Amino acid sequence: MIGKLGSVTIFVTDQDRAVDFYTNKLGFELRRDQRFGPIRWVEVAPAGSTTTIVLFPHDNPMYQEDLMREFTGLQFLTEDLAATYEELSGRGVAFVQEPMRLPFGFSAVFADDDKNQFSLLQVG
Repeated sequence: MIGKLGSVTIFVTDQDRAVDFYTNKLGFELRRDQRFGPIRWVEVAPAGSTTTIVLFPHDNPMYQEDLMREFTGLQFLTEDLAATYEELSGRGVAFVQEPMRLPFGFSAVFADDDKNQFSLLQVG
């Protein structure tokens, strides 16, 4: 079962400048600023929001131009990615990336009938 909406990705050219804008100009909270090897993962959100904005730079080694053309940036959280993957696959949902282990948890990518792509994430 898909749970809450986890985060929305915004592409930025400079994460430090973006953090300054979102926190100091918009008053958002800095929820996460963490390194996973060469990857800097930054999340901001309005106070009290359960959905965060990921400030994702084009120079991130995980950036894939071909994926980003159809990728919406929407990420849905699940507590059990394997079970959710099996459930959705059984309903005919097309996955363009099967579940994979990442430094922060597990991820899979599915698409709708118009080829819009969404992440399914299990953090931890």
